[in-house]
Amino acid sequence: MLIEVEPIQLETLHTFKIARGERKRYENFVFRITYENVTGIGEASPQQYYGESSNTVNEAVRRISKLLEGEPKELRERLFTGDLREQLKEDASVRAAIDMALWDIEGKIAGKACYDLLSLDPQKAPVTSYTIGFDRPEVIDRKLDEAVDFPILKMKMGIPGDIALLDRAIQRTGKKIRVDANEGWDLDTALHIGKELAERGIEFMEQPISHHKREDLKTLKRLAPLPVVLDESIIDPDDVPRCKDLGHGINIKLTKCGGMTPALALIEEARNAGMSVMLGCMIETSIGITAAAHLSPLADYADLDGNLLLAYDPFEGVQVDKGKLVLGKEPGLGVVRRDAD
Repeated sequence: MLIEVEPIQLETLHTFKIARGERKRYENFVFRITYENVTGIGEASPQQYYGESSNTVNEAVRRISKLLEGEPKELRERLFTGDLREQLKEDASVRAAIDMALWDIEGKIAGKACYDLLSLDPQKAPVTSYTIGFDRPEVIDRKLDEAVDFPILKMKMGIPGDIALLDRAIQRTGKKIRVDANEGWDLDTALHIGKELAERGIEFMEQPISHHKREDLKTLKRLAPLPVVLDESIIDPDDVPRCKDLGHGINIKLTKCGGMTPALALIEEARNAGMSVMLGCMIETSIGITAAAHLSPLADYADLDGNLLLAYDPFEGVQVDKGKLVLGKEPGLGVVRRDAD
């Protein structure tokens, strides 16, 4: 197999601010893997929070490039539970990119879209939320205007002044809203604000407390007046049984868990634990977002808008119609480069 990796520079339309910090520029990586003259595409979005960087991506590729031999399905299994998983245990975004590319190859060889390979109905793909990052009130207004076609919003919270901005969004839009504190609250704050969120009709709150505070999360799940969805608490399928008492649902991100294959296992574990499933994302192009969208008929919620927050997305894949994820019929992932000849 031939593997090629291209760094790409991305910029969000607005500075993206959450409880842990803010950014506007990102370096992601496009992976192209060729097997028997069929090329698949994937995307790595390395996250500093999980110990990844541009350097770790390049080093991981150097380390495993000669090990990518065999059929795509076999390689996916090795990435998920075998020797490649061990080699890349700290490099989830690299595993994700390779796994996406292998699914793309399998679909192209079979002449089927990835959702068809999984016997999923693309009409059952959910409506995605549109994320409103923390910002000044006048910028929040612009963001809300840009999200006019989206019936569901996700507001970033966990920063002083967050309730006032939430109320601003409620008053201006009247839309269904979810909130994400990115571990920005302690237990007392989460309980207090959780009551206010419930009074405002907020659908759920995502990772309000640090994933290290397991007992606090357990207490919050028991006492919170609205559902708690876990994000940073959940990485691998094995995390789900250990965390089922800490939240009502889980947020699965391909670049966090290592791709579509482990995401399928996470979904199964969540269902076995009686937990809801949301498919989320990082700041990514249409490559990573489309890969997740192929699994979205299995999810209760979608937060697949990382590409929509970009000033320019160099790829095209899943479409969005008034928030509804619309997958094409092309084989594999169905992603193309916008500036392709």
